[in-house]
Amino acid sequence: MASLIRRLWREMYTALQAYGSLYVSGPWQPADAAPVRRPAAGQEPSGRVPGRLQGPPRAHPERLCPEIALSPVEQALNRQLKAGS
Repeated sequence: MASLIRRLWREMYTALQAYGSLYVSGPWQPADAAPVRRPAAGQEPSGRVPGRLQGPPRAHPERLCPEIALSPVEQALNRQLKAGS
């Protein structure tokens, strides 16, 4: 009976370790992968000007559709946002 409890505890401990590693570890990268190159200070890899908002990229679901008018609620939110800036 004691060996069964030890075996079950060992399996449960291994499962909890694997489950916890999902929340603790960073993104997995293979050992033979090339190192990640970080952009220098003041540079962005996309060529954007740092600190300047440019909106979502093309084909993004949140891209604005100029042919669709804003609803009254959206217009009110837009006025509030522009008033704060």
